[in-house]
Amino acid sequence: MNRTITAIYENGILRPLSPLDLPEQSQVELDVRQVVAPSKSAKHRQFHEALVSAGLVAAVSKTISAENQISSERRKELAEIFSSEKPLAELINADRD
Repeated sequence: MNRTITAIYENGILRPLSPLDLPEQSQVELDVRQVVAPSKSAKHRQFHEALVSAGLVAAVSKTISAENQISSERRKELAEIFSSEKPLAELINADRD
């Protein structure tokens, strides 16, 4: 029987997490590799990459090119527009008109 199993190391003994179909006192060879759980950020990255590859979300670039940056004057103008008393939906409708 050749297969890979997962075991827990406790008190100097490897304890398999699933039953082994071996006769008692069987001699086996072990290739031990420590399983390290991915960090939360690594899990998040893997999850996001899976969503991107499935076409469920768009990949986001972390850098903004110079031509796509907003000037400080435009930022101030937008801050004034979106800090008004009107709901955002009304502002969008007015802009469409």
